[in-house]
Amino acid sequence: MDASTKKAEKLQELRALIARHEPAARVSATTIESDLPGLDAEIGGWPSPGLTEIVGRMGSGRLSLILPTLRRLTRADRAVGIVDPLGLIHPPGLSGVRLDRLLIVQPACKQAGWTSEQLAGSGSFELVLHFAALRLGRSGARLARAAERGGCSVVVLAEKPEQGLPAALRLRVEGRDASAVHLRVARCRGGRVGQPLRVSVSEAS
Repeated sequence: MDASTKKAEKLQELRALIARHEPAARVSATTIESDLPGLDAEIGGWPSPGLTEIVGRMGSGRLSLILPTLRRLTRADRAVGIVDPLGLIHPPGLSGVRLDRLLIVQPACKQAGWTSEQLAGSGSFELVLHFAALRLGRSGARLARAAERGGCSVVVLAEKPEQGLPAALRLRVEGRDASAVHLRVARCRGGRVGQPLRVSVSEAS
C-alpha cells in the first residue's frame, strides 16, 4: 500500500470519527472563557477562532489551565478534540468532563499536526487541544488557518516554545502549588505581558 493510499484511508477514518462528534449549532465567538476568573481578567479568554500556545514541562500545571474549559464546553454539549500522540491523557482522570463529547485521537507523532488540522478545520469542534510531540514547523501556520476556517479555538501544549508558531496568545507556565498555577503571559492582545501571575485553579467549577 503506497503512502497516498494510506493517507486517504486515515482521512476517511478521521472523517468518520468527526461525524460521530458533530455538535449542536456552533456558537461563533472571539474568545472562549477559561473559567478561571484570575486568568480571564488578564487574557480575556482563549482566542476563538485562534491559536494559543501554553508552554511548560509535564506536571507544571499547564493542563489545569484548560481543564475548566473542557468541563464547561462538554457539559454544554459542545464537542472537544484532543490530539495526544504521546498517550498522556487518561480520560477517567478528566474530572467533570463529559467523555461522550470528547474525541481523543492518538496518531503517530509525525501525523499529529496534520490530525489537529483536520479536526480544527472540520467545523465540528469548539476547541482542539494539541499535545506537541514534535515541533510543528510549517504545520503551525496551516493549523492556525484551519482554526480560522473551522471557527475553532486551538490550544497547543508544549514543553518548549516554538517561535514560528502564529499564536495569538502565549503562556509560559513556571510551576504550581496546591491551589494555583504560576505563569507569565508572553503574548496577549491587550493583556499584561511579562509579569508573573498566580492563577487560582481552586476557583474552577
